[in-house]
Amino acid sequence: MKYINQLEYEHIPYHTRVKEEGLTGEEKLRSVRKSGCGLCCTCMAIELLTDTSLDIEECVRISEECVANHSVGTDMTVLGPVIAEKFDVEYFNVQELDEAIELLRAGAQIICHVGHPEGKPGLFTLGGHYILLTATDGKEFCILDPSYREDKFDLPERVGKVDTSRAPYLYCDVNIVHGETKKLKYHVFKRKR
Repeated sequence: MKYINQLEYEHIPYHTRVKEEGLTGEEKLRSVRKSGCGLCCTCMAIELLTDTSLDIEECVRISEECVANHSVGTDMTVLGPVIAEKFDVEYFNVQELDEAIELLRAGAQIICHVGHPEGKPGLFTLGGHYILLTATDGKEFCILDPSYREDKFDLPERVGKVDTSRAPYLYCDVNIVHGETKKLKYHVFKRKR
């Protein structure tokens, strides 16, 4: 499986905030590096679930075509169903940690929307961010973070909370991750039976 890091894709444009009026073209024209965490997670999830790969350029095209790019980043509730139909997998949301753990143990891939709920800097982001949960033992999540860099967890408030010894696979306590989730917590992609 290919790990995809959005920080490597400054050169790929990703138009966002497309429904906002009064913005200049420059305000709408961002890049995968700045706004593509959801796209990177989606590509990795599809590769882990199917025998197909989805490249970033194609995911950008699909997101822009279905207008999942109407905000600063990607609206997974818009992109998720489109991707699920295209790649013949299931997509749905869950809110509860126990459900997410059970689904991961059953082979699902989960895109988790993180960002400290009180608006403070979070463990994975200073704002909103998507990470991919790939597995769990019930105590820790195995995570692919599309904006991982070696010094990301060196900030004093982050030190010791994420095991980076097997990067890009990161490990973090399930309760810590759950505490970082935003309103729509877990975007589930699952093979059909």
